[in-house]
Amino acid sequence: MQLRDLLERASRELLIEFVLAAIHGYTIMARDPDLTEDDRTMINNRIHYLVGHALSLSRREELDAWRFDGIVENFGPLAPSLQKHPWEVLKKLDPGSSPG
Repeated sequence: MQLRDLLERASRELLIEFVLAAIHGYTIMARDPDLTEDDRTMINNRIHYLVGHALSLSRREELDAWRFDGIVENFGPLAPSLQKHPWEVLKKLDPGSSPG
């Protein structure tokens, strides 16, 4: 199943947990001493957008295509080894769950 499909099936709480796990991954990436200034700027921007999505989710704002697309887009560049924890969050989905 594709990430977007899983996100659409997740509860609001799982979505927030997923986004926070992705942000945590980016903070780990940012510790790499070999990163260029452009890499650090990219990480900062990804964190900025993901925090915005987490805030909107926590405020119970509308779950629309734009929000799901934004989460997927900003999750993609996360280092594959750091994507494991966010993916684990989505494995909590119950087959009968419905969107937020």
